[in-house]
Amino acid sequence: MKQLVGVEPFSDEILKKAEKLKNKIAVPSQIDSPFFLARFLRGNKGDEELTIRRLRDYFTHRALLGYDNLDDLQILRKMPITKDCFERFSISKMDPSVSSNNCHVIVQRMESSDVKEIIKIIPLSFVLHSYFALQEMFCRCLAKTENATGKPSAVICVLDLTGLPLADFMNPLGGPAKLARLVVKIWAEYFSENMIKLVLINPPGLVSIVFKVSRLLMDEATVARLSILSSLDDLHNILEPQAIPKAYGGTWVDRSGFADPPEGCVNRALPILPNTPKRDIWDEEGFINPPTAKSFTVKAKALHDVSRKCTTTGQRLVWQFESSSDIDFEVIRIEGGKEKNVWPRITITSLKVLEFGALNCEPGEYVLRFSNPSSSWFPVKINLATDIK
Repeated sequence: MKQLVGVEPFSDEILKKAEKLKNKIAVPSQIDSPFFLARFLRGNKGDEELTIRRLRDYFTHRALLGYDNLDDLQILRKMPITKDCFERFSISKMDPSVSSNNCHVIVQRMESSDVKEIIKIIPLSFVLHSYFALQEMFCRCLAKTENATGKPSAVICVLDLTGLPLADFMNPLGGPAKLARLVVKIWAEYFSENMIKLVLINPPGLVSIVFKVSRLLMDEATVARLSILSSLDDLHNILEPQAIPKAYGGTWVDRSGFADPPEGCVNRALPILPNTPKRDIWDEEGFINPPTAKSFTVKAKALHDVSRKCTTTGQRLVWQFESSSDIDFEVIRIEGGKEKNVWPRITITSLKVLEFGALNCEPGEYVLRFSNPSSSWFPVKINLATDIK
């Protein structure tokens, strides 16, 4: 039975709150639309203060990493952090002309993306920062549609699980499961009304097992946005043909040069070979003798600051660390006694590759801040090397 996925109408209460919220927070023009604030308000159950806080997190993230000034293709192919991530996955690009029931579709194919191998060459933070940038591309597409149609829009993700080693995600302490959990956390906390449905196709095993694994990685509200299809025929019950790739029986073909093949609508993922190099941040930044790493612990709901002073414009702050569990990490600059974010805060944990990064500095004090978001009795252990050169 055909039942197209669509956006649930916003309540009068949410729309009124969204109208009032316009006076409290400015939305960048690239992503602004009649329903932008309503989407985030509904995602935060109408909580205005939480909505403002999370929007500021998102706006800070896009500005500090600089993808607010890049077009979609530059984000996918040029920006160093996101390029390193997106080139390892087969995804479609956002196309405002492709829609179903006023919703847009993104397709991801897992067959050529071995998450176990990907996390051996790029830090988890690269994936998480890239997910924020992906949601930016969603927001731009939705803004175009909502401004043109005057109707709410959203994104539906079709995730093809062909070839996915499901067992990799069944161990909650394993790298793939940790990666998936933290990506889902961003979706659930910030963008639940941006992407309203995750459709899993070609499950590698019984639907009941796939569902069980999903429940290990998602909260109940997010699980409710999940559909697991045992047959591709079912895809045609929830999406219109023009939003289904021809490879899955629809009519959507991407002839822009991005997709390979065009009928699949996704790019070809760059394979990881035995000789694929790992990045060395100290070598890249010209350190002959990298600084010695020092260890410390961060107790539950506590923070630990590590300060470094920049003396000359153009110097670079460089860091590399590993953590024993989830930790919130950000970089702050102290200006006139006030704190200013210079590297966005995200929740990360160490997988197979140490976390690393670098940024340009101006004279002043820089603080690498580690905050433990957990209420657990167990502190998080950090092993950090950092310097300014």
